Amino acid sequence: MALRLTQALYTFVLVFITAMLCRYFTSLGIDSFYGTLELPAIAPANHYFSYAWTVIYVLLFISFYITLESQKTEEQFYDANALFVTQLFLQILWTFSFFYLEQLWASAAVIVLLDMVVALLMHTLLFINGWAFVLLVPYLLWLLFATYLNVMLVFLN
Repeated sequence: MALRLTQALYTFVLVFITAMLCRYFTSLGIDSFYGTLELPAIAPANHYFSYAWTVIYVLLFISFYITLESQKTEEQFYDANALFVTQLFLQILWTFSFFYLEQLWASAAVIVLLDMVVALLMHTLLFINGWAFVLLVPYLLWLLFATYLNVMLVFLN
């Protein structure tokens, strides 16, 4: 029981810190920077982003908690943990480079790297727990959409 609580707390803290840092950096640039950009025709209204990310953070928490509960070997734990923490770091880095630094090219490079790390994470999770993998499918799809938007912003601005 104590191990499960520790795993849940560990996962919650990682996801919560990421969510709060990303929210902070986004709030700094959403109106002042993002609001001045020429957006692609399919860019959603700003309020949809917060809804999407709320769902994604919940799915990230559940997925990684299931992963910690299901890990079969120590090597699987280290691989999954390293990729999970790396993708959280890249989320923060993307938000920082896009909204705070206002660097469209740099943020495009970061989000492409984030896409690749999430795909690797999902591949790793597939061998640990199928549900942990499935729960990250919406995240990867949202990231690919965000990548498209970021790249389009590079060309439109």
